[in-house]
Amino acid sequence: MDKVLFLKSFLRSPLQVASIIPSSPFIVNNIVRHVNKIKPAAVAELGAGTGVLTRALDGRCPDIQSLLVFENEQSLKSHLENEFSHLPVYADAFSLADALKEQGMEKLDCIISALPVSWFSQKQIEELMSMIYSHLHPGGSFIMFQFSLQMRKHLRQTFDDISIKFVPFNFLPAFVYYCKKSV
Repeated sequence: MDKVLFLKSFLRSPLQVASIIPSSPFIVNNIVRHVNKIKPAAVAELGAGTGVLTRALDGRCPDIQSLLVFENEQSLKSHLENEFSHLPVYADAFSLADALKEQGMEKLDCIISALPVSWFSQKQIEELMSMIYSHLHPGGSFIMFQFSLQMRKHLRQTFDDISIKFVPFNFLPAFVYYCKKSV
């Protein structure tokens, strides 16, 4: 079901959906291991797709107390709202500040992004990086997965502590960026 929905969403909105199929278990497991190591209580997932990672974060990361989910593509957002009715699901990742305010929160411990930034303008990328950095607690983590190293420069300009993990067993092979905000 996830793969069919994802493919249909990609065909309908290729600039909003980053891939033709959901993230592989290899990417999901890699991110979940890291999240369980850093033990964040408040997390936002930007670009949740069909909820493959959302499901793992919700079910396999016991330290997460608040999980905010963002998905802009309407059929995927509706799917997420149905499957994760206990979680707040928002359309626009760039409205993170409003969502935090609505939830009575100011900052997050971790933000995870699968947004298709390769389609973003330079201005949108700069706004995204600024928004993410300003809404993380000191020492907070930003995790992003992409199919290229395009974001490495932007992340190095924003974060002091960055590591990159290559995950070949995904369609397409992906890079997972692990970034930490200075304390």
